[in-house]
Amino acid sequence: MSPFIPRPDLDVIDLLLGEHGCMLSLFRHIEMRLPNMSLDEIHAAGEALESLLMAHALEEDQLVFHALRVEQNGVKETLAAMAGEHNEQRRMLEELREQTEVVRARGQLGRLMELTREHFAVEERILFGLAKVVLDEDRRSELGQEYARRRGLSRAH
Repeated sequence: MSPFIPRPDLDVIDLLLGEHGCMLSLFRHIEMRLPNMSLDEIHAAGEALESLLMAHALEEDQLVFHALRVEQNGVKETLAAMAGEHNEQRRMLEELREQTEVVRARGQLGRLMELTREHFAVEERILFGLAKVVLDEDRRSELGQEYARRRGLSRAH
């Protein structure tokens, strides 16, 4: 596979929004299959979502959240809410791994996807808009380049 070579103007917010779109498509696929999934299949779906969600949360936390100035009006509260939701996702994923009843596991996975949808909506409506105001284009591009490097998508590892 040839490496993705990001454009110099690739915005970290656009990259994260692209991940949201991919994950939401995956959620729709899982939800269509969920009523007929076995416990093993639910656990496997949860493991896949955990991998995606935690990698996504890490990039948001370390790149975007870290770059925002906490003293900016509304930033501290918004970041605290987003970090709290990332922790809630982790807790729900842990509970799903431990679930031994298929009906409860289905409910847990469904609740996780619903919480994540709501989380994405808040990020898209509030946090990412705030980031576009606080971080100039050059800074968002630098963060986009770092995102690509960390994900192994650029030649500069």
